[in-house]
Amino acid sequence: MRNWTRFANSTRLGYFKGQEKKKSGTVSMDKTKAPMAAMTMVGGDHFFLQRWVDHYGSQLGREHLYVLSHGGDPEHKKIAAGCNIIYLPHDPTRYCFNQRRWQMMSMFTSGFTRYYNWVLTGDVDELVAPDPAVANSLLEYVGRFEPDNRPRVLSPFALEMVHNPTLEPDPISPDRNILEVRRIFRLNANYNKPCITRNKIVFAPGGHFANEPRKFLAPDLYLFHLRFIDYDMTEERLSLRRAQRDQQSGALQDTNREVTGWDNAWETYKQLSARDPVAETVDFPEIREKLNAGWRRKDEKSPFFTFGGGRSKDVYKLPERFASVF
Repeated sequence: MRNWTRFANSTRLGYFKGQEKKKSGTVSMDKTKAPMAAMTMVGGDHFFLQRWVDHYGSQLGREHLYVLSHGGDPEHKKIAAGCNIIYLPHDPTRYCFNQRRWQMMSMFTSGFTRYYNWVLTGDVDELVAPDPAVANSLLEYVGRFEPDNRPRVLSPFALEMVHNPTLEPDPISPDRNILEVRRIFRLNANYNKPCITRNKIVFAPGGHFANEPRKFLAPDLYLFHLRFIDYDMTEERLSLRRAQRDQQSGALQDTNREVTGWDNAWETYKQLSARDPVAETVDFPEIREKLNAGWRRKDEKSPFFTFGGGRSKDVYKLPERFASVF
């Protein structure tokens, strides 16, 4: 793995080319390609799509965003004006929906690497950003890798935001950053997704794993999972997801299917939303070390690789500097 272990264990700006910030932020980019694209697939979810477009559009330019609109929702066209919108037919049966979706997104992502140095692919309720103490944008972050020391795929460190209505009573509003009013989170290793690539890739359903055998848990880069970002919004959205799951696979009480995260997510959220944060930090060196040590093939016959799972029982709070991120 060359010097990537040293790279991942170094601190702050030391793992980039040079010790000071580069004005261009693209010192290692292939000039025959655009710097970076971002892609998501969405059905409904207008709130999350708006925030996704705002976040990545301000950094990459809307012309480099790709929105796969499941069902051709007219509101997607309004929210994502200036982006590349691809309309997909709605399949009411939802037959093998997640498998088909991620097969398609894998092919799109791989193709886009022919024209972009980096391609970010993820769900619409996930936003990726570097620590603002290290880099002001994704382009600055990915553009300062040493040319001969760039990983093929970046996996951000996952923070699952959890709204505690008692401690964070202010509503989310269009004129304020989400992280101004929501900074409590738990650790959820399921979302250390291999979501930024510069090479062809195949994602597992959900995007949680990929066929990339070389690990790189990116230092100072975070994936913010927003499904629990607001109490009322979470209750409504999870109810819809449970209905979709029941439509696809049958109601849990009427079938022998395994319980999934969507089946018990509301109970999980209610428990987490009542907890007080135990620390204000994003520094978890022991957990990072454990994740890197646990890197493995998902199972004996699987083509996919993973850091392993695990979720924290405790919740934590982001430092105040993150309020400016999105």
